[in-house]
Amino acid sequence: YNFFFSVVIPTYNQSFFLKKAINSVLQQSFKDFEIIVIDNFSKDNTQKVVEGFSTEKIVYKKINNEGVIGKSRNEGIKKSNGKWIAFLDSDDYWYSNKLKTLHNFIKINNFYNVICSNELIVDNILNRNKTWKYGPYKKNFYNKLLIDGNCISTSASVVEKIFLEKNKIRFNERKDFITAEDYDFFLNLAFK
Repeated sequence: YNFFFSVVIPTYNQSFFLKKAINSVLQQSFKDFEIIVIDNFSKDNTQKVVEGFSTEKIVYKKINNEGVIGKSRNEGIKKSNGKWIAFLDSDDYWYSNKLKTLHNFIKINNFYNVICSNELIVDNILNRNKTWKYGPYKKNFYNKLLIDGNCISTSASVVEKIFLEKNKIRFNERKDFITAEDYDFFLNLAFK
């Protein structure tokens, strides 16, 4: 592994948000990461936005994901050189201490394979915020996910790459899994 974190950002026609997402990663206090932007052939100025960052930290690839975001995330995983895969949707962004907090946590608790934080949901239209909490961990998390539905957010999660490889876990790329591919991914992780 060349990096501690690989940040996988799938995107499509969201150049305005993407710039903020990438900036939120580049401004991390913990610097041992790469950013992998997988662009579904955006028709806006996404490529220009990515090229506007003068850094070696960004890997940019265009693929035709046929509307299947799981395909973009899988491509990001495949291209990654990090010990941990951090997912970030292009319309989300992180606090500047996120990766440092995660790194410190992982160093002390090196027995986890998946970590998910809470999220602050910002509603600019109604001008109010709320926190979505994704914990705490329960024994038999697979059953909890089955019974309660998905309670893990992709943009708030990091997964150990070796765990994905060892268990051959990827996002499902079937069209009938669109919008549920993250739920399926976390069910598979919890099952293993």
